[in-house]
Amino acid sequence: AIAVSAYTAYVQRQQVRAQVWPVLELSTSNEPELMVSLSNKGVGPALVRHVIITVDDKPVPNWRTALQQMLGQGNYNGSQETVSNRIVSAGERLNIFALRDSAGEPLHGRGAEGSLAARFNKERFRIGAEICYCSTLGDCWTLKSKLSQDAPRLDETRGCPSRSAATFEQ
Repeated sequence: AIAVSAYTAYVQRQQVRAQVWPVLELSTSNEPELMVSLSNKGVGPALVRHVIITVDDKPVPNWRTALQQMLGQGNYNGSQETVSNRIVSAGERLNIFALRDSAGEPLHGRGAEGSLAARFNKERFRIGAEICYCSTLGDCWTLKSKLSQDAPRLDETRGCPSRSAATFEQ
């Protein structure tokens, strides 16, 4: 009876765990505008605890640095949404970065050759991310994704790391 009771409790825990499992996905698009997005494709909210954004697999402190590494020195405009210490609801998509022109208007992927839009449209695939997040039950995962790859890696972890020199500043 004790074994059956323990097994039943285990199965119920697994069912509840599946009902609140968040699954984050990093993606990019060039229509309707050039952007990098983070979506929760799971069924429960994702509690984002730690974010690292990379260019060519090297951490960058912010989007300005990322753009300068991809596009060269210059002043670039963009809009961003904060990801760290945020709850991403099931089905929610955050446009974590969108490139803008000097007037603040969105840039599209069909820019003329050599234009800022065309350069970013090509270079955005150098961006990657390592995002640690947890479910409401305290189960945690780390998403390791590169925009240039189709298959992200999702690793279960005991907990998320503390802030470090590699932590992305938003």
